[in-house]
Amino acid sequence: MTSRKSRRRADVELPFAIGPSSNGEFIPAAPAPRHRAATELALQRAADVARRTGVDRRRFMHGLGAIAVTLGAINELAACSDAAPSAGADLDAGARDVGGEFVVPDAHDAAATCAALAGDEFIFDVQTHHVEPGGAWVSAEADIARTLRIIGPDCGPADKLECLTRYHYLRDIYLRSDTSMSVLSAVPSTSPDVNPLTFSMSRETINLLDQLAAGGAPRALLHTAVVPNGGNLQAALDLMQKHSESNAIAAWKVYTPYVPQGGAAYFLDDAAVGVPMIEKARSLGIKTICAHKGLPLFGFSAQHASPRDVGVVAARFPDVRFVIYHSGWDPAVSEGPYDASNARGIDALIKSLADNNIAPNSNVYAELGTTWRNLMSEPTQAAHALGKLLVHVGEDRVLWGTDSIWSGSPQPQIVAFRAFEITPAFQQLYGYPALSKALKAKVLGLNAAALYNVDVAARRCALDADEVEKLRLAFGGDLQLRDDTPYPTRGPTTRRALLRFLARHGQRKWTPS
Repeated sequence: MTSRKSRRRADVELPFAIGPSSNGEFIPAAPAPRHRAATELALQRAADVARRTGVDRRRFMHGLGAIAVTLGAINELAACSDAAPSAGADLDAGARDVGGEFVVPDAHDAAATCAALAGDEFIFDVQTHHVEPGGAWVSAEADIARTLRIIGPDCGPADKLECLTRYHYLRDIYLRSDTSMSVLSAVPSTSPDVNPLTFSMSRETINLLDQLAAGGAPRALLHTAVVPNGGNLQAALDLMQKHSESNAIAAWKVYTPYVPQGGAAYFLDDAAVGVPMIEKARSLGIKTICAHKGLPLFGFSAQHASPRDVGVVAARFPDVRFVIYHSGWDPAVSEGPYDASNARGIDALIKSLADNNIAPNSNVYAELGTTWRNLMSEPTQAAHALGKLLVHVGEDRVLWGTDSIWSGSPQPQIVAFRAFEITPAFQQLYGYPALSKALKAKVLGLNAAALYNVDVAARRCALDADEVEKLRLAFGGDLQLRDDTPYPTRGPTTRRALLRFLARHGQRKWTPS
């Protein structure tokens, strides 16, 4: 028999799932009791607000009020005992309090909610993705295809890869969020010709956005994947040369823990693989390298996901900018105060910088894709993660990224970041900065604009008048007619759900290599 609570969840969903969400790339932590309690509280309050304001409940879930209710529920349950980081035992009573909170208004007041949670920041998302569902890679890279099918929602077609297309990319990022610009980032594969998103398909997406943009102000920039560890280094370097000649590349994307067919994982300071790739980037004049660190994915080498090499190459190549995707975050690590004696997760990145005398605001950048999405339900861990990065990597070097569209539209992540504050107690105890409006604007887009040499004032003037903005405003006003859930959470949110999916597709277990 289906319970009343189950029927309610099936009928109406929250704007985003409270608790860990793997987006299918990794096994998430077990949901805490407070996550389930916060979900029930948010559903109850959403129903109450909708009833009191005379708004259909399903329609209410499409607006800022539902996000406010969800964030408020996280606030109230965050102080439960399972919210404290493992390092909390060494702190005084004040330090054990929740270190972060979402400042949200009463959702009954629509005007106040809009004033508090809407914004006009220049939002530059430096990690976004989509795939080409009909490409040769689907059979040639069956493991990657299986993982991406976990990510895709049930949007109608039998093949869930159809839910991760260019159409969904443009809709979720540019029509369903406040994103101003994005970087279309590459995913790894053994051969560039069988990549889930080939270079030519990436360029088609960029060109489509350019056609809709006004005054020569592009909406998106492009990465290309470099796989120097595939067994043929020279071929990888030659491909870098070829792609650089297209004048379309803004940066390189590397996955050091990726294990290609016939190859092995590597570190950036590997003299046989990593260093030649960096030197080639320097010679081509495209000296921004975005490296996946932390977040050990299916089949990846957990050892080589470590950011221990970041400080080494940053010191050796001070003219190269290293953007560390996911900031070294590891879902198996509870983020607390920086601990050099047990440096795991984000601490491993910070220790690598300290060991190699890389000062804050130097040539290393920390990106928040997937990291912020998972820490949104953990205000204390989120406060530590953001605080540590802002202090040790630098306030000018923390970049906004969401890993969308793996996790659906980035809008709930944007709104949650706008509302988030590090408590005064944590600021005093750990030296974390206050998350002022100016600092948030830096993280949300101004830092990335400086990295990619974007003139924000000129770009905003052009973007405000382009066809994308006109479509976004028209689409947003009629959102309830487009989809039953405006910001669907994509992928399993529990270990059991993920392993059940894998079993259905012939994979009985998963262990990082």
